[in-house]
Amino acid sequence: MISWELIFAIIPGIILFLYGIEQFSNEVQLAAGEYFRNFIQRLTITPLRGTLVGSLVTAVIQSSMATTVITVGLVNAGIISFTASLGIIFGANLGTTLTSQLIALNLTSFAPVFILAGFVISIAGGRYKVFGRPVFYFGLVFFSLSLISGVMLPYQNDPQLIEFVTLMDNVFLQIMFGMVITIIFQSSSVTTGLVVVMTQNGLITPSMAIPIMMGANLGTPSTTLFVAYRMNTSAKRAAVAHFLFNFLGVLIFLPLLGPFTTFIEYLGGSPGQQVANAHLIFNLTCCILFLILIRPFERLVIRLVPGREDDVVFVTKYLQKPLPESNSDNFRIIEQEIVHLFNQSDKLLQEIHPLLDDPKYHSSRINQLQEYANYLDMQISDTALDLSYRELTSKEVSYLAGLERISKLGEVLADQTWELAEIIHQIQEKKIKLTAESKQAIMDSIVPCNMNLKALVESFPVITDDINQSMRKRDEALRDIITLQYRQYLRRYVFHKTPAGSAFSRALFQIEGMAGTIREIRKSTRLLAKEEVRLPVLSAEVLPDNNSKE
Repeated sequence: MISWELIFAIIPGIILFLYGIEQFSNEVQLAAGEYFRNFIQRLTITPLRGTLVGSLVTAVIQSSMATTVITVGLVNAGIISFTASLGIIFGANLGTTLTSQLIALNLTSFAPVFILAGFVISIAGGRYKVFGRPVFYFGLVFFSLSLISGVMLPYQNDPQLIEFVTLMDNVFLQIMFGMVITIIFQSSSVTTGLVVVMTQNGLITPSMAIPIMMGANLGTPSTTLFVAYRMNTSAKRAAVAHFLFNFLGVLIFLPLLGPFTTFIEYLGGSPGQQVANAHLIFNLTCCILFLILIRPFERLVIRLVPGREDDVVFVTKYLQKPLPESNSDNFRIIEQEIVHLFNQSDKLLQEIHPLLDDPKYHSSRINQLQEYANYLDMQISDTALDLSYRELTSKEVSYLAGLERISKLGEVLADQTWELAEIIHQIQEKKIKLTAESKQAIMDSIVPCNMNLKALVESFPVITDDINQSMRKRDEALRDIITLQYRQYLRRYVFHKTPAGSAFSRALFQIEGMAGTIREIRKSTRLLAKEEVRLPVLSAEVLPDNNSKE
C-alpha cells in the first residue's frame, strides 16, 4: 500500500527530527552550564520578564517541553516560586513559534551548512568547541525536515493519501490529531514542523493545519503533568497552570477559528508561512491575554490545586540588596532573618511526627528545609561581610560578629534536626517498626527542646531573665527525660523489646545535641544583650565548610 510506504518513509525522518531536537536541547544546556538555571532564576522578578525569559530560552533550546519541565523542577527545588513560573510558562509557547517560522522561511535548505559548520567547530577545538555540537544538531533538525519534505512531495496527488487526509474534516478531529501526535513524540516542535512541511507540499490546507497546530499545544503539558505528579504543591500548580494556559487558549480561539483563519489568509504569504504566522499570532495573543489576567489565573490554579502554602522558596525574607544606609536598620533585618532561620528548625521538627507515624512518609520538603537553612545562613554571612566594610564602632563590630555566630548556630541546629529526621527515616527504611513506647519517648524528648526553640523565636534578640530561667528549667527537665528514656531503652533492649536497636539511642543523642545548640544560642544571645559585648570566638566545630571564604 502506498500509504504505508509513505508512513514508513516518514518515520525515519521523524525519528531523526526528534533525536535532533532532543540532542540540540541537551547540548545547549550543557554549553550554558549552571548559568542556564541561574539565568532563569535572576530574570523572573516580574511576569513580563519571566515571559521574555521563557520565550528566549525556548527559542534557543527549541523545546517548550524542556523549558516547562525545567521550570517545574526549579519550582519544586524552591529556586523560583509558583508565581514566578507563570511568566516562563507563558513565554515557552511563544518561543516554539521560532521553529515554524524558520521552517516556513525554507531554512531547511541551509541545513547541510549548519551540519558542516558544527562538525568543523567540534574538531577544530579551542574555546568555541563547546558550541560545535549544538550547531550540528540544529542543522540536523532542519535536515530531517527536508528529508520528510522530499518523501512527501511525490505523494501530494496520491488518491489514498488525499482520502486519509479528508477523514480529518472535523475541527475537533484535527485538534485531537495534533494533540495525540505531540503526546506520542513528546514534542510540539515535531507536530508544528510536520504541519508546516505538509502545508508547503500541498498535502493539507492552512485551514486544516491551524487546528492541528492548536492541538499540539494541548499535547505539550502531558510530560509536565507526569513529572510534577510526585512533586510539591507549587510544582503541581505550575504543571496545572501549563495545562490550563494551553487548554483555555484553545477554548478561547475555538469559536473564533473561522474569522481567525480568514485573517491569516488575508495577511498573505505561502501556505507554510500562513501556518507559521497563525502559530505565532495564536501564542502571542494568549501570552498577552494571560499576562493581563495573571492574578485571577493564579488564584484559579491555587483553588484547583489545594495544598500547603508554605513550600520552600530560596529567597531571603528580610535581607535587602542593596543594604539600607542605616547600620541599625541592617542589624534589625539581620536579627529578623536569624529568627526566620530558627523557624526552619521548628518546621523540621513538625515533620518528625508524621515521619514516626507513617513508614512511607519522607517528604522532599525535609531536605529542602535543611538546604534552605544553609542558604539563609550563607546570605546572613554575606550581608554581615558587606556590612563589615563600613565604618563601624567597636561595639557594632562585636554585635555584628555575635549575630553571625548565632546565625551559624542556627544553621547547626537545622542540620541536627535534619539528621534526627534522617535517623528516623533510616529506621523506617530498614522495615524496623518502632514500638509505641519508643515513639512516645522520642516525642516526649522533643517537647522541651521544641518549647525552648519557640521561646527563642518569640523573644530574640532579647531574652529576659524570666524567659532565660524558664528555658534553663526546660533544659534540666530534658536531661531528666533523656536519662529516664535511656534507662527504659536499656531495659527494653535487655529483654529484646526494642527492634530499633542502637538507632533509638542515636535519636536520643541527636535530641540532646539539638538542646545543647539551643542552649548555646540562648547564652550567646544573653551575652549579646549585655552592655559590654566581648567579641565571640567562632569555633571550628560550629562553622560549616560553605563559609570558608571568611
